[in-house]
Amino acid sequence: MSAVWPGYLLALGSSAAVGSAIAATTALTNFPVMTGQAVRYGLAAVLLAVCFRRHLGKVTRAQLVKICVLGATGLAGFNICLILALQRIDAGIAGAVVGGVPVVLVLFGPLLAGRSPTARAVAAAVVVVLGTVILQWSGSVNDPAGLLFALGALAGECAFSLVAVPLVREIGAMATATYAATAGAVLCGIVAVVADWSAPRLPTTEEALAILYLAVVASAGAFSMWYAALDRIPVETAGVFAGAVPVCALVTGMVLGVSPGSPLRFLGAAIVGAGVVYAAKPRSQPPKVRTGRKWGNTGRAVRSSEDST
Repeated sequence: MSAVWPGYLLALGSSAAVGSAIAATTALTNFPVMTGQAVRYGLAAVLLAVCFRRHLGKVTRAQLVKICVLGATGLAGFNICLILALQRIDAGIAGAVVGGVPVVLVLFGPLLAGRSPTARAVAAAVVVVLGTVILQWSGSVNDPAGLLFALGALAGECAFSLVAVPLVREIGAMATATYAATAGAVLCGIVAVVADWSAPRLPTTEEALAILYLAVVASAGAFSMWYAALDRIPVETAGVFAGAVPVCALVTGMVLGVSPGSPLRFLGAAIVGAGVVYAAKPRSQPPKVRTGRKWGNTGRAVRSSEDST
């Protein structure tokens, strides 16, 4: 198996976990939003800390700043912008805007790393975004503020990867996932005190199960797989696999009876799949890639045999 395939599978698994959890979020529509997010990230942080406690070392002040930025943009900021967007525009439109993640990552990921985007990654990202728009677009934009908040959510989703890349290399994938969840819990908790203080309540059984699913699958599981993927494949390649999120959300929603299917949506899903397959298609001369650390290890990454020759 090629050295990059574990990274592909991890990125796909993370996207599938996030997509499948979107349907679970429908059970939380009447629960205080930021309180639910704070509890979700808090449970995920505890779970990750217990599982990977031996690999959680001290962080420098600069790394702590990066972790705070990651939590503020990729977790708390993303959720706040998405919630404000959904209060103003259709969920399908917001999803189509946030679905532009692959194109942003394919352009800015390489630039931040001091290299140029590859033609394959650019083409795959464009195909995936086209499929995402077809899959999710459902109307016209009648609120410019809603569109701006959706763009803010897009920026937060991109920051979740771009801000994390140097942290993954410095402290390891599992430490990054754990500290990111912790920062998200703290920041969402602060916002919850302000936004939800007037109507605090305990979750119902259904809401508690939804929060637990989001914490274990869409946070602890998805974070650890995504950052482990970023330790193995370029961020722009991982970003293409983010296109699987709306596809998995559609499939899960149809199974649970909360999302309708249609020929146009199936066409969009097929286009997304084609873009992902093209991104993962073996090259005649594969680029040199890092095999990545064992999960949670810190220090210098173990490089592939290609890099050592």
